[in-house]
Amino acid sequence: MPDRVEALEKDESEYVRRWKPDDLCDLDRNESWFSDMAEQGLFVDHFTRWSVWFKRGTPQKTRYRMDVLSRALTEDELALYDSCGWHFAALHTEEGFRKDICYYVFRTDENAGVPELHTDPVEQAKSLKRLHGRLRRDVFLMLVFMAVVFWDLLMPGRPDLRFELLVTGEEPVRIYWVFFVLLETVNSVRGWLNIRRLRKRLAEGEPLDHHADYRKAHRRYAVISGLKLLLAGWLFAVLATQVIQLIASTRIRPLPETADFPAVRLEELYDGMLAENGISGELHHQWTTAGAEIDELRERANEAEANSILELRTASIRLPFVWTAKRAFAALTEMEMYDESDGYYRMGEIAPVETNLVDEAWAAAPGEDNWNQFVLLARDGRQIVMMFYLDRTNGDFDDPVEAEVFRDRCTERLLPMLAQKLEG
Repeated sequence: MPDRVEALEKDESEYVRRWKPDDLCDLDRNESWFSDMAEQGLFVDHFTRWSVWFKRGTPQKTRYRMDVLSRALTEDELALYDSCGWHFAALHTEEGFRKDICYYVFRTDENAGVPELHTDPVEQAKSLKRLHGRLRRDVFLMLVFMAVVFWDLLMPGRPDLRFELLVTGEEPVRIYWVFFVLLETVNSVRGWLNIRRLRKRLAEGEPLDHHADYRKAHRRYAVISGLKLLLAGWLFAVLATQVIQLIASTRIRPLPETADFPAVRLEELYDGMLAENGISGELHHQWTTAGAEIDELRERANEAEANSILELRTASIRLPFVWTAKRAFAALTEMEMYDESDGYYRMGEIAPVETNLVDEAWAAAPGEDNWNQFVLLARDGRQIVMMFYLDRTNGDFDDPVEAEVFRDRCTERLLPMLAQKLEG
């Protein structure tokens, strides 16, 4: 052991690093691979998280054997192995909740007349019981984790998530976790099946095949590892694109005289007198990763006589496809609130409106559950328009009948104007 530590402090040119081509629990294939590397003059020295480090030396035929233990060996125990002809080569420890798993690698010259490290296959099978149990538990935990991830992504009670995925595309982390967990589950199942295969062989009294073919297994492991790297690269690229897009495309502009997207203006909707300070507001424009163009128009004014507040918020979303607009609108009608760039707006008790002016329309009467705002949602083709209208000249709409009358009046006034702008 001290010799190994001192060797690590020497020039790194003495060492060659190889990415781990498989899990260490694949004992027979790893032993075979280590032996082939020794014939090339590369001898296992130590492990890191992702790599196996080999020390350069004179090529020679070498037998490698792996031992799986639940604790680290003492110096005296290592000396006993050495006296039997099996020299310590490397150790990798996987920490556990209750006990660690220690992978020991021993080596001896191919021509040395020393007995096998394990002479009783049945006893060796028993030594793998703890490792088998841990890998089986890992598979169970990964399956539970996968179920949680899919439930979070696909559960019907999350219309806001469906809307975000279709409109903004700002949920790449969730998508990443779905595929990452799938790949990790495949790896976990693969490791568990490997150790199960070895235990079954040993329990039947047959020793491990120390010259097992490892190339096909290495290729499968490399494919899974490559997919995980590509997945991480995709996530980084998407997040970087979102940041760049947010900086480049998001603009807050002064209130325009005319909008270049379908929007009914406050001065068109309100037929009373406004205060002398007129209408103020701004326009928020944004392109999203999902290819949607979002315009949010915010207008504020005061009524002339009582100086009551009037507000009209219009969100216009143009999606790239009709089918995505349909699905996004369906999710929108199930949502309790819409999260705009400057805050969120409650939908209230929204209900469908019978009309042939647009493809779909829903409206909600003002009330306490939507902060006394009239809400209108409309879809025509791939265009979605949301309108939130606050008119404080009518008070708090404590009377539900009065609120419904106001809703119907606003709907009858707004829909024809909005349909005309959608056609234009």
